[in-house]
Amino acid sequence: MKKFSVLLIAALLVTACVPALPATAAEDIGVIYEEGFESYEKDVNVNSTSMTNVFVCDYNSIGDGLISVVESSDGNLYLKSHVFTQIYTDTPITGAYEFSLDVFGAQGNIQSGVLVRAPKTEAAYYESDGYPDTSTCLSGIYINPHENRINVNVKTYNAGAESTCYIDNNMTVFRLPDSVTFPYNLKIKDDTKRISILVNDELICVVEMSEPGKTYENHQATEECFGLAVMYDKDGKEIGRYKDPLLQSKGATVGWSTRACDMEVDNVKLSAGKTYAALLAISVIPAKVTKRTLEDAQAKVKHARELYDALPDDQKALITNVNKLTDAEEIIKKLAPETTAEITTEPAADTQTETETAVVTTAADDGTGNVTTAAETAAEEETVTITADDSLVIYILIAVMIAAVFAAAGFAVIKLRRK
Repeated sequence: MKKFSVLLIAALLVTACVPALPATAAEDIGVIYEEGFESYEKDVNVNSTSMTNVFVCDYNSIGDGLISVVESSDGNLYLKSHVFTQIYTDTPITGAYEFSLDVFGAQGNIQSGVLVRAPKTEAAYYESDGYPDTSTCLSGIYINPHENRINVNVKTYNAGAESTCYIDNNMTVFRLPDSVTFPYNLKIKDDTKRISILVNDELICVVEMSEPGKTYENHQATEECFGLAVMYDKDGKEIGRYKDPLLQSKGATVGWSTRACDMEVDNVKLSAGKTYAALLAISVIPAKVTKRTLEDAQAKVKHARELYDALPDDQKALITNVNKLTDAEEIIKKLAPETTAEITTEPAADTQTETETAVVTTAADDGTGNVTTAAETAAEEETVTITADDSLVIYILIAVMIAAVFAAAGFAVIKLRRK
């Protein structure tokens, strides 16, 4: 069983060529994230695992939703998504990638499955797409795993569709070999033009994407999508041609969701290129940097800077959150030990005000487009470095002097009385 690790490194892996289809240039990718859940205890909530380093882990607790670590009869630990849940990459993947997971079980026919190149949406991925079968909405390619088959659903935009989400479901059922039963490994290989779907490393089908940059007016899928998707079976035979698929063209959101059912997975693994490694490294830099979190922030900023600087200029242009890195670097400069020493030895009110103002004017993007200033950080940390207020010292000195005067006066009265 694999132990979890979060490795922002580039290791060389080459995507496999698909039989009977023209090959595309492979991209070097490395492990970004890997989790086997063996380091946790039974019943641990997903948000207490390393999943949150890469994925949004969300569930509707009002609807009895829950995502937690469970234990099998033989002692294996894995993750269970119960009822209304969604797990998806917080930062969309740029460039080629591989995403895989072991599926231990899935319920609900078409109400639990894996999301591939899903557009971002204000509604949860576990919400209904408006059809009577309540297939989950806006999921790009939606793969429903079963013990003897997988359903591959290419969702397309249709302004005249009956559903409230303006979606058509285009589902193809692929039978699995009799030897394949739960648990099995489901893997997605995406080179940005072609998505290969494999079970236990055996090719099931391929979806080729073209005509990027398509947008749909008055639709909640605001990201640019591909305009055409063509599906082939493992032998290269065309199965379907789908216009206006809801497949992101600039980035890929992957994960899985459940609606009124359960899904159990293990050994989640995501590999991607250096550009995404840099994006992800910047995204985990804390939005607020304080002296208490300075050491951790410095390590994350240093690592992100190394990954960013190693990119060629054309790939640097794809790092949309670089401002978060530079803003964090500015805050760290102001919170560095030498700056702290100056503040501590010169605790004048004017110096304190100037330092706070300098920190407040530096802002950090939290990765969602929101900008967070360091005002709270400045107030908190300046209070820590300045150990005593000047006015309080003065009051204490006055009190001591008054006490000394009264004591001296009392001593004089006693002497006079003795005479």
